[in-house]
Amino acid sequence: MRKRRWIAGIMGIIMAFMLCACGQNADSKSAKGASKDSGSKEKIVLGINDWPGSYWWLAVDELGYFKDAGVDVEVQLFSNYTDGLNALSSGNIDMFVPALADIIPAYVSGADIKVVMVQDFSAGADGLIASSDIKSVKDLKGKNVAIELGGSDHLFLLKCLENAGLSEDDVNLVNMSTGDASNAFISGSVDAAAIWEPSLSMAQNETGGNILATSADKEYEGLIPAVLAVNGDSLKTKRDEMKLVMKAWYNARDAYENNFDEFADAVSKHAEVTPEEFKTLMDGCDVRTMEENVAAFQDGDSYVNLKSCAKMLGGFLYDNGLIDKQPDNYDSLFDSSLFEEVYEEMK
Repeated sequence: MRKRRWIAGIMGIIMAFMLCACGQNADSKSAKGASKDSGSKEKIVLGINDWPGSYWWLAVDELGYFKDAGVDVEVQLFSNYTDGLNALSSGNIDMFVPALADIIPAYVSGADIKVVMVQDFSAGADGLIASSDIKSVKDLKGKNVAIELGGSDHLFLLKCLENAGLSEDDVNLVNMSTGDASNAFISGSVDAAAIWEPSLSMAQNETGGNILATSADKEYEGLIPAVLAVNGDSLKTKRDEMKLVMKAWYNARDAYENNFDEFADAVSKHAEVTPEEFKTLMDGCDVRTMEENVAAFQDGDSYVNLKSCAKMLGGFLYDNGLIDKQPDNYDSLFDSSLFEEVYEEMK
């Protein structure tokens, strides 16, 4: 939940922050159904992209949870993921749902961005697929593997190789967007690809290829978190409204769990997926509960702990030349106070 990650995109984020862009040319679509008569003083502009977990927000809006919470929210579905990242850094939107790895470059460069909630973990929606004659990750040695360099699936691929006793030098990486990587694999021009949904399912359905590993495997739990990130200035001026946005999200969970058909129909009105496709996509996406968010903000040494995960991701970005320095820690990237207030008021 998700066009997300490549080197040019990362550089664009940094430049957007440095230039303090006042305008932005995001090719976005405003989701319908935002409340126009809420009691909040400030409207929240929430950006999402094509990632299963983020489709949730379309149903939250369509089913009236924002209106019930008393907050005016405009949901923007960005067809270009990097445009959403740039819009968050420049303050043209208040909130966005990126992969954690993808906001670290802007943060390291000084952008005022805060992570206030974990939305979900990839739990099978990211995977490594190979042609049918390749039976294991070890068999990738010397093969051509398509990947968006610098993104979370690049990291996922490296972890898969490491667990198989291989390194990046043992394969031939072919840099391309996820959509192009899927197409290249389907056409047979590469031997394997590390991609995410819905491209992953499409590639397997078209080719009968072997999925060698996915983010559902235990060793990758928490490796690819999608987080709710906010612009620092917006947090100062729209704090109460942001709390209402988060409450609407958590209130919608009951509808997702107990009236899924209605929830999926609401999503399909604003995303290019059918209700059936949405259900399949969500099988690979682990939406986090309030209690799991409590644990995520605590200190720990697993990927599930946000600060630990950010340090690991920062090391990956630095080692691959995607950031030019590593902070001693990433504590100031996270602000748990907003969630803590919501948790106390809702539990």
